Amino acid sequence: MTVPAQQIVEQADASLKAGRFQELIPLYEQLEFQISAIEIDAVPLNTIYEPLLASYLIAHDLYSARSLVHRIPEEYRAQAPQLATLIRVLELMRQWERQNGNLKDIYTLLHQSRWNSSLAPLIALLQDSIQDRELDLLAKAYTSLPVQLAASRIWLAEDTAAEQLVASRGWRYDATAGLLYPRAPEVTPNRAIGLQEFGQLADIVAHLEVKQDAS
Repeated sequence: MTVPAQQIVEQADASLKAGRFQELIPLYEQLEFQISAIEIDAVPLNTIYEPLLASYLIAHDLYSARSLVHRIPEEYRAQAPQLATLIRVLELMRQWERQNGNLKDIYTLLHQSRWNSSLAPLIALLQDSIQDRELDLLAKAYTSLPVQLAASRIWLAEDTAAEQLVASRGWRYDATAGLLYPRAPEVTPNRAIGLQEFGQLADIVAHLEVKQDAS
């Protein structure tokens, strides 16, 4: 039995409000299929494409995000400013993954853009997921690092970065030396490190060593 599109929207809204974010992608994917194949024009397109794209970015599933962008009707893309911003975020995340660039452009875009009430919780979660991913990479790459370098990597203020990382991540801070000692992230069983992530780790090490040599 096919679930009506409006009911799927309500299920997604309930999952979002309850914090069950892992349920969002299959619900929005089901909604996209429902609208394209069965119930055309049953719900506004902004209840599908923006939250689904944001959910893919939160999961760092950039391949699925790119595929979705190609499926979005051009006429809708031309009149959807929040969608355009998310597509730009996708482009910046792909650059970050390829080059391990600074995250400042992504954070700035997310902070300075206007988001409606339905997207705002997803954008907040996206910011957290990007920061968590970068911190996990730093923790894997370094046993200790200067607090100013950690702050610059995740766009935190230097005077509060150490306190926040100690409280939120369980890192240790030596105030005398100005060094943070990351706590190794939990290893997911049977998960091999991918080539892209390995490249990011190598880039992080090289990036930090260059900055340390210059300081």
